[in-house]
Amino acid sequence: MDMNTGIDLRQLRYFVCLADELHFGRAAERLGIRQAPLSQQIKLLEDRLGTMLFHRTTRRTRLTPAGETMLRHARELLDGMDRAIAHTRAMASESTGRLTVAGVQVALSHVLPPILEAFRQSWPAVIIDVRHLGTGDQLRTLEAGEINIALIRPTGQAPFMQTRRLVSEPLLAALPRTHRLADRAELRLSDFEGEDMVGYADVLGAPYSGVVAEAFRRAGVHPRVVQKCTHTMTIATHVASGLGLAIVPSWISNMRSPRLVFRPMPELDQGIDLLIAWPSGETAPVILDFVQTAERVCAEIAPEIGMVSVARAKSGRGG
Repeated sequence: MDMNTGIDLRQLRYFVCLADELHFGRAAERLGIRQAPLSQQIKLLEDRLGTMLFHRTTRRTRLTPAGETMLRHARELLDGMDRAIAHTRAMASESTGRLTVAGVQVALSHVLPPILEAFRQSWPAVIIDVRHLGTGDQLRTLEAGEINIALIRPTGQAPFMQTRRLVSEPLLAALPRTHRLADRAELRLSDFEGEDMVGYADVLGAPYSGVVAEAFRRAGVHPRVVQKCTHTMTIATHVASGLGLAIVPSWISNMRSPRLVFRPMPELDQGIDLLIAWPSGETAPVILDFVQTAERVCAEIAPEIGMVSVARAKSGRGG
């Protein structure tokens, strides 16, 4: 907002509070001020904007269309200011602050909960916001500074971040329960010869399609890919409907479906990595400690969640 308008954060906070309460008396009480100064500041805000923000009658107070627009932007400005203050405190090594961590599905369901539990023991006053985002969206928001930590699939090198590998996840075959191969204890690549298959589309940070295609190429196997999807849950839905077979990361096998079975594929010795990423050149102790905590926890929990710890095997930029 242009500072030449003369609008300050106090007026915005008064405005948002009144918009929430729609009653001058209740808003003034909530703000801990008298009603007259509240009315004066709201009137001053309207004068500087050149528009009415509230319809006032003796019976009720309600927002005008301009007021509704202003409310949306005011909330964004105030939330942004709060995040900036919390982030600055965290970066200054204070014991309080706020971090935003984003992750792909398996990170949120399997990996992040024990990491957060361990991290809170060292930083109990730091608030952690968690966002469910695909790898592409995480890269965008990490570069823009909207998140502090990203839990992503492998992707190309990016100068704005540094990464470390946490765990590697096996790949499994997914079959309709009624399929003729569902009674097998395990599947081979050759079992897919001529079979209808639901595959992955080429999506940033979802390297499954390349891994699976290369495995089939080396084995000389040619399944019929009848549909490509961008998300594992979508693939599982199509497989359960009987559309075809699939090769998927192991986390999806925790989804209990009466129409799906999962079988190991010993020939597929290459798993899919999960990486932790954070801004290049970052020096904030709270973020660096989060990374170290993630590595330590993943090394401990990998066997019990059916994964392999790779956190100490390789580190570097990109992935």
